[in-house]
Amino acid sequence: MEVMNKIPVSLYTNLSDKLVSVILDSDDRDAISTEETKKIIYLWRQDQLTSPIGIETLLRAGSKIDQVAVERILDNLGLQEIAVAIRSF
Repeated sequence: MEVMNKIPVSLYTNLSDKLVSVILDSDDRDAISTEETKKIIYLWRQDQLTSPIGIETLLRAGSKIDQVAVERILDNLGLQEIAVAIRSF
């Protein structure tokens, strides 16, 4: 995803933590596929949730679960351009 290049690496940890909270706090267990869930667990086990692929995976999953919350997180971190871009996921 091209927009990943616009997210400063310094925000990866904070963004990852917030996106994981959105995903884990969801009551809708069917919002993301089993494959997406397995990918998140794999990335977590490999300590890769704060890598570009981890952030992208969390953004996609979080957007499916609660796009408004994800957009709010991105806005609060000054990533409005990313918030606009994820609307097309």
